[in-house]
Amino acid sequence: MKRHLGFTLIELLVSIAIFAILSALGWKIFDYLIKIKDRNQVYEQQLFELQDAYQLLLRDSLQIIPNTANINGQLRPALSLSENILQFSRGGVSDPLKEGLAPYERIEYRYVASEKVVYRLKYKNLNVVSSEQPVSSVVLKNVDQFQIAVLNPQLSTQWPDPQIDLTQSQNLRILPRGLKVNLNIAGTEYEWIFPLMDTQFLSGVQNN
Repeated sequence: MKRHLGFTLIELLVSIAIFAILSALGWKIFDYLIKIKDRNQVYEQQLFELQDAYQLLLRDSLQIIPNTANINGQLRPALSLSENILQFSRGGVSDPLKEGLAPYERIEYRYVASEKVVYRLKYKNLNVVSSEQPVSSVVLKNVDQFQIAVLNPQLSTQWPDPQIDLTQSQNLRILPRGLKVNLNIAGTEYEWIFPLMDTQFLSGVQNN
């Protein structure tokens, strides 16, 4: 009996069907891996941005000083918080090129909900006039919620404390004991706490 070599039509059809199924599965796996890679890249970028924002806030909080500011001819507290807008006086300004930079700056953090962006505004000295335009930079994007509060030690969304007599100039220099920042990005909640310089001695209050 003569033996036939090769494949029958049925065997070829079965092989083609198996190959098609494996190819489809392989493409789905490949597409899934690509999506995972893209998603990880987005998460990594968000993590880098969060780390940069945290380091910026940490550096600023360490350099907050109990110096009042003169804003359009009005004496302003060393630190103020109102309607989720944080303003403070900052030291630590270096001038390596001898450009005559002031040693202190006025810094402002504000959240624009319509843009989902946290901005940092920088004024070059503590005497600010209405015509001066601050240097603006983006701290964080795609922020769904952003809230700043002070700790003294109770939590408050306003500073100076309404109970402080602001007619006494030294009281304008008092800082809260810390700052608390809560934010939400892509459904993830973050909470940052920054201690501040102890200035309670300015009001004659002794620490416990």
